Amino acid sequence: MLESIPYWPDLRCHLTDDVTEPNCEPYQVRTSQEIATRALTLFGVVALGLGASREKIIPWLRDEGLCEALTPRERELVDSETPTQKQLINASWQSEALLVLLWVLRKVDDLPPGNVQCDTALFRQLMPPYADILVKDFVRLARRRSDEELTNQAILIQEMHWKARDAAIHGTAAPQEIDIEIVQERHHAINWVIGYERLSWDEVTTDT
Repeated sequence: MLESIPYWPDLRCHLTDDVTEPNCEPYQVRTSQEIATRALTLFGVVALGLGASREKIIPWLRDEGLCEALTPRERELVDSETPTQKQLINASWQSEALLVLLWVLRKVDDLPPGNVQCDTALFRQLMPPYADILVKDFVRLARRRSDEELTNQAILIQEMHWKARDAAIHGTAAPQEIDIEIVQERHHAINWVIGYERLSWDEVTTDT
């Protein structure tokens, strides 16, 4: 239960209209269009990490005006003619973050359990340029989930991440239903969505 975690960051304090706690300023949840643009840009980055053709992905990002939405870290990957193995692995792991963004946008009904990697084939079914929808329409028609749904999901992911980290700190086995690498990427994405500490995508933290 959340009450058993004495140093739990109080997300609800920042994500409700009725802010009564001292020093508790509300977070600004990202707009549907911000999230859709971030999802599209991240899709290009993830695709590069998974081995997609740079000759196809980079012109697509450029032609759709998505290069402007690349973060400095993502720009390093896109601009590099010979990205490092670490860059590619990190980019591929962000498929878990992308899945969260698609859940936020109501493109998927549920997230897989915390120990099950996402099926990356799903992205081609849901997102341009592969799915039958234009980039401008993907952004224009985007509708995110309610603040309550986002808050509940953020707390659930935070709790899973805490359990995995607590196990590592104490040298015990993490619950079988939690893979810390999967959960960390999902935690990153949901924290960005809810405007956690008002940090950018590259800078957002996954505090537990």
